Amino acid sequence: MRQLNNVMACIILATPVCASALTSDAEQPINIEADHVEIRQRDGLSIYRGNVSIVQGSLRIVGDEIRFHSNEQGVQKIRILGKPASFFQLTDQHNEISAQGEEMEYQSKTGVLTLDRNAVLVQQENRFTSEHIDYNTQTNIVKAGARSDTPSATPPRVTITVMPKKPKANTTTPAATNTEKK
Repeated sequence: MRQLNNVMACIILATPVCASALTSDAEQPINIEADHVEIRQRDGLSIYRGNVSIVQGSLRIVGDEIRFHSNEQGVQKIRILGKPASFFQLTDQHNEISAQGEEMEYQSKTGVLTLDRNAVLVQQENRFTSEHIDYNTQTNIVKAGARSDTPSATPPRVTITVMPKKPKANTTTPAATNTEKK
């Protein structure tokens, strides 16, 4: 039971992943489902395998395998694998942040979420796709393109869709115009 409490404390320290995440999420219970769980307390490693689902408030993480690496200071790294693995969370401004990729890794010290292979990052309605995306949750900086450690003759393309800002709703009604011909 003590080991399970340590694992749960590590998970709580790991969330919320995004600096601007919904603050109330940290106060919500954590629900974890998996086909198999392996806890290596001495190694600071918790491994969840098979249809893994983690839910805490608005936070939702789904993958085939999720690994939490921790030490005395708490969770250091979260690694999520899937076809694809996915992440979703609301911000305090009720904007959606979602991500997916076959490999995801979050470094708690730097606040960087790395997405690899078929990576997609969506902030509100803006969408980034690439084979590799680094998203700094603390500075809100997105870097996408080829991985620096895997140069290729044909680097992967980055696709970005930026939605225009919606105009504020007009509270006054325009004067009626008569377009009929007399």
